[in-house]
Amino acid sequence: MKKANLPIETAHEPEEEAHQPSSKIMPPVQINEEERSDINDSEKSEFQSSSINGILSQLPPGLSQRERLQWLQKKRTVGLWVQCDDCDRWRYLPDVLDSHELPNKWYCSMNPDTSVNRCSAPESPIELRSAEDLIHSAYAAGSLVAARARGWPWWPAMVDDCPDTEQYYWLDGFSDIPTHYNVVFFDSSEVTRAWLPPSQLKPYSQTKDLIKSALKTKSYRKRLEVAISQANDAENLSLEARLKKYSFITRYKGIIASPKKINVKLLKKFQNQFKRKFNIDLPEEFSDSDSEMSPTQKHKNMIVLGNKKKKNGGNSKTQ
Repeated sequence: MKKANLPIETAHEPEEEAHQPSSKIMPPVQINEEERSDINDSEKSEFQSSSINGILSQLPPGLSQRERLQWLQKKRTVGLWVQCDDCDRWRYLPDVLDSHELPNKWYCSMNPDTSVNRCSAPESPIELRSAEDLIHSAYAAGSLVAARARGWPWWPAMVDDCPDTEQYYWLDGFSDIPTHYNVVFFDSSEVTRAWLPPSQLKPYSQTKDLIKSALKTKSYRKRLEVAISQANDAENLSLEARLKKYSFITRYKGIIASPKKINVKLLKKFQNQFKRKFNIDLPEEFSDSDSEMSPTQKHKNMIVLGNKKKKNGGNSKTQ
């Protein structure tokens, strides 16, 4: 492992059982009060939902991939639903980004909105279309985390949209719990990112001392000092300003290409792999005339995006 490179050198993307969510699932992009569908359960895990057709269909035509991501980034808003541990009513907290900002036990009396800070206040209706529209997610785009790639210490990072999938999480098969999150690392060197499982992520606000303990290692002490400084700066910014300043698409100066199109032959391959693994026949959702299709145009339960692990090193370098 080259010490000059960021932790991404040893990080790897999900293996083939990690799939991009179905076309009905998107990161929590809220446009108005009715479309807000980030919910938090009694253990403070977010339910995040939005229709890919409802959001991406609003994209102006002719945008480059970088412009698409910039457009999507501006749709990000803070806010989630949380359930009272006493009355079980759901309350919307417009100023909370992810579940880790809340205590283990949350009650209506903690709500800063005085109109609903008591259990007797009626519950606001929650617009949910179906179970397929929900995912359990501990983090959102813009969440600050400590991330640990194999062979590296805990490092300041931010959950961010992947330029290939236009989402920040991976779903495995039919599960509604993300198996990996895409994070971009804070650093003085060239920006890099990685897909990491939840076990390798911790809320940044709770792990500052843990990160600082790695400053004893001289080989990357200066870089880590810069990374900590950047993360602390991001912590004091609004979500919009944070993403605008520290997201991958802002810091990466190279060309961000559109995801490769997937032809019918490749799609058939993944369908067969899915059938062998789960003994389930996936429906045919394309015609023989579809010689090529974009990953954002078809249902994606069986489509694998991202780089496969290299056989010689077991790792893949991301964009």
